Amino acid sequence: MITALFQIAKNTFRESLREPIFLLLLFTALCMIGLFPIFTMFVFRAQEKLVMDSSMATMMVMGWALAILISSYAVSREIDNGTVLLLLSKPVQRPVFIIAKIIGILGAITIFCFVTGLAGMISLRVAADQFRLDLYVMSVYFGGIVLAFIIGGIYNYITRASFPMATILAILVIMPLVAIFAHFLPYEGERIGLSFKLVPALILIYYSVLAMGCMATALSTRLNLVSNLLVCCVIFLLGLMSDYISGRKAWESWMDTPPQSKQALWYSSYTFASTELANVGKWSPPQKIDVGEAMVIWSDNDIPDTLPKGLGKTPEAVWNDNETWKNDIKDLQKPACYMAIYNVDTQDWEKHLISNERTSLKKNAKGMDASYTSYAFRRSMNTPRIPKGGTWYNPIPDPGSRIATITYVVVPNWQLFWMADALANNLAIPGEYLALGTAYAAIIITMMIIVAVLLFWNREVGKQMLTS
Repeated sequence: MITALFQIAKNTFRESLREPIFLLLLFTALCMIGLFPIFTMFVFRAQEKLVMDSSMATMMVMGWALAILISSYAVSREIDNGTVLLLLSKPVQRPVFIIAKIIGILGAITIFCFVTGLAGMISLRVAADQFRLDLYVMSVYFGGIVLAFIIGGIYNYITRASFPMATILAILVIMPLVAIFAHFLPYEGERIGLSFKLVPALILIYYSVLAMGCMATALSTRLNLVSNLLVCCVIFLLGLMSDYISGRKAWESWMDTPPQSKQALWYSSYTFASTELANVGKWSPPQKIDVGEAMVIWSDNDIPDTLPKGLGKTPEAVWNDNETWKNDIKDLQKPACYMAIYNVDTQDWEKHLISNERTSLKKNAKGMDASYTSYAFRRSMNTPRIPKGGTWYNPIPDPGSRIATITYVVVPNWQLFWMADALANNLAIPGEYLALGTAYAAIIITMMIIVAVLLFWNREVGKQMLTS
């Protein structure tokens, strides 16, 4: 099984590189990326943003187009012309065949992303100066592309081997050499070097192209090229708008008292009037409460002890828990009823009833006297949305839609892989985010492999060949 998996994956990889469309898209992408620095002469102090955004967009869009095309050629076409039937007549299981196809296609996509990623870094090096371009590096860049075509042509003439594959492999060797040359070549006496801050963003783009490649391969087991292209475009557009379509309506449950968890604790508040018997609008923006300079303590007692005043500028250093107030919410025996926040300026406490807040109202209270402030809590790694909903009788925000949550989870969110805005603001991409992106891409790829195996399980192969 391992031998069959390796051989099919290797042949798929080689056949993908032999496709003329691969070389055409790679050549087009390299030329576009190499010419982006010229357009920076028409902007002011935004040349790096223009080159980064354009290079990453080219790598993503061209990579997705390539993934769809070569997956259709490698799977859909072989199903129709009977090649798959020949392979499956041997001791090759269907899951092994489709998984090997995916591995071979992802290998070819890796070559494309590696070369275009290096091209983007070289292009950014060319546009490092606002008012002048490093035409020497640009000439070496395009000269390397021309040299690769010459080598591919000569190799094809001598050995009759595939011209696209020979040229692509030549580019694969030449482009890293050009990148090394551009990195160490000084510009006006100063060595600028390549911008390695672009690498994490390019890796995330690479993940998105791999995910699209797996998805296109899975769909190509049932769809032809045109249908596959249309479905992938729809999924692409839905993924780009995922945050707006379903993300803003996804399930985010808020509770009347802080829940137990290791995730960050957020709270939001809203002052309810007795006239608000229907759902209200927006609550206050969520604030993280268990980190920062402010000291927060908790009580699960209906009548907690009086809080000490004048603890100075560093209250945590002199604070000691008592029977009713605890610094760590985990030390409470019951759900918290009160929250107290220490104000360093006044050196006093702001005590809030956070559970069953409406019970604090006097009997028969009317008008403004019947108003009260309700607090809602949520634990989450990311900043929650501003909550909505809740009434005077039921002061808890609406959690959202579970259907929207399922849709938000199922449809890949391509925006999570796009880090151009962060780079434009000179923000470093944390290693934790890159690790989460890796896990997210791995989940998508795994799910698409499972879908591909299920779609291909009972797929009729060689139909056109048998009926012709």
